[in-house]
Amino acid sequence: MSFLRSRLGLAVAAVLAGLMVTVGGVAASGTAAAAPSASVAEHKVPKGLKTHRVAASALRFRAAPAGWVKGLLYRGDRVFIRESYVGSPWVKVVVVGKSRSGIAHETRGWVHRSYLKR
Repeated sequence: MSFLRSRLGLAVAAVLAGLMVTVGGVAASGTAAAAPSASVAEHKVPKGLKTHRVAASALRFRAAPAGWVKGLLYRGDRVFIRESYVGSPWVKVVVVGKSRSGIAHETRGWVHRSYLKR
């Protein structure tokens, strides 16, 4: 049993060490990764797509239509519609810039279309 525990401990330590390097913003080669820009205006939106703003005071940002909630989007947060289906009120969106609740730039999720405005 102690052999198995020590082998498991080494595997967990290796995974944690890899995570610390990734989370710390340092690449495997030892060079620092570039920090993302904080300005919403600097984030690029694919050509031809218009951004939408959240019109609700708080909007549930879901993993799937009517699925589990990944986070909240607040009034004024920007998204662009990635997918929509005829007859469905649900749209797949991509967050533009970091949302006020901390959802990262380019995070994909689903929202109800009626809470978005151009």
